[in-house]
Amino acid sequence: QSYCHRLQHDMYFLTSNSRLNEQVVDKIILQLNRVYPQILTNAEAEKFRNPKASLHTRLSDLIKHLQKKGDRHCQEFYRALQINAEQLYNDLPSRKIL
Repeated sequence: QSYCHRLQHDMYFLTSNSRLNEQVVDKIILQLNRVYPQILTNAEAEKFRNPKASLHTRLSDLIKHLQKKGDRHCQEFYRALQINAEQLYNDLPSRKIL
């Protein structure tokens, strides 16, 4: 199962019930930007960290953006999620299937 497909499956879980807070989402975005600038440029990172938009909207937009970019981008999102929110990562619906 591709990481993009898994992310599609996990999107509702990740964006519902405020499972991810502002700080964790910021850490994920910064990790994708700093460690892998080819995955998130500075401009993209700023857009997804914009506090004027709701956290739900920014997270949804980030996930859709990564899915358009391809499987490696989605895989790096999962890696960042695992590092910054391991318990949530372990609870993902796609992890229960694997």
